Amino acid sequence: MHMQSKQFADGDRTNSLLGKSLGVFSIGLGIAELATPNAVAKLIGIDKRGFVKPALRAFGAREILTGLGLLAKPQSALGPWARMIGDMVDLAFLGWALSSKSFDRRRTIGAIVAVAGVTALDAYAGVRRRNKLLSEPVREAITIHRRPDEIYALWKRLEQLPQFMTWLESVQDLGNGRSHWKVKKPSGGTIEYDTEVVEDIPGNRIAWCSLPGERVPHRGQVTFLPAPGDRGTEVIVEMQFAVPLARMIAGAEAKGDLRRLKQILETGEIVSSDASIHRAPHAARPSEV
Repeated sequence: MHMQSKQFADGDRTNSLLGKSLGVFSIGLGIAELATPNAVAKLIGIDKRGFVKPALRAFGAREILTGLGLLAKPQSALGPWARMIGDMVDLAFLGWALSSKSFDRRRTIGAIVAVAGVTALDAYAGVRRRNKLLSEPVREAITIHRRPDEIYALWKRLEQLPQFMTWLESVQDLGNGRSHWKVKKPSGGTIEYDTEVVEDIPGNRIAWCSLPGERVPHRGQVTFLPAPGDRGTEVIVEMQFAVPLARMIAGAEAKGDLRRLKQILETGEIVSSDASIHRAPHAARPSEV
């Protein structure tokens, strides 16, 4: 996981640099189009009469707003995709100008090639952010007033995970460190895959990953660390999914999962938001587990 953290940090820096570069480019282009539309029209070889000047000024305002958004959130996927939409508008405008308003076709064609190149860069930036989103771990942590070995013992019993992981329909222990997982889909039905435990340190960590060739490439780990001040245990869960739907489901539920785990271990009950109480096994009461 330490190597993964370094890779994520390197990816963050690259995405941030790329986002800021696109932002500066957008603002520079936008200022030129807004302040000197005649010069821009001449540069790209089109007739500045008619609505060309107002159109270029409108494009300039759009570029400045997009650029400011990229500088404010250089790692967001929204900026590059917003730029791509603008690029499509620009290409359509230049295509129209080439057939009816161009007085220097070479310049206009050159502008089309340049915009197409920037479009490819924007697409690359957007895909990088999408891929990063899918590869980033779902990570949540919580402090539970129980010893690490108690929490480890409950988590070790994989069939009990759906008690607090509501996005799971079931986990079946297949033996030899392997298990079969069924993940609930929002639209009904399940997504299924098999995993195997790749690291098991009693009272400290359990790590697992999906078997080769599974439909849902997945890996994760849960770590149990003594909390400062003798306040119990800090439970840290990290999971990665290559399938967007599975990641979305796990990411949306992860914080609630740990809260339910805390309730089970500290009170023996899960209290829902409507104040109803559901009995659940309590690690401190072996006779009920």
